[in-house]
Amino acid sequence: MVSIIVYIIAGLGAGVGTGLAGLSAAAVISPMLITFCGFEAYEAVGIALASDVLASAVSAYTYGKNKNLDIKNGLVMLASVLCFTMVGSWVASLVPNTAMGGFSVFMTLLLGIKFIVKPVMATKEKQ
Repeated sequence: MVSIIVYIIAGLGAGVGTGLAGLSAAAVISPMLITFCGFEAYEAVGIALASDVLASAVSAYTYGKNKNLDIKNGLVMLASVLCFTMVGSWVASLVPNTAMGGFSVFMTLLLGIKFIVKPVMATKEKQ
């Protein structure tokens, strides 16, 4: 029962974070699965990234419909993200599970503190 509640809270947090702040769903889901449900770090990250693809696709569609996408610069970012995802995945395979899990939870904590201390409040017109 506790696991189902954690799954629902993680999904809500990921959806709100992706939709409002452009945050990766993996930043919310993986630490919750690791901390509260006892998942192995690699399994939690895999689940989080799978859900991130769907959440990001829906967000990209919505942003595109409202003409808030920059395809030219997005393609440059896509290429660099794909390259460094491969490098990061390879490095992560060399790291022990406990270190990977602790790092994921710690970085999410830092990200949360950053959003509390300095939230993103600028609109498109101000930028």
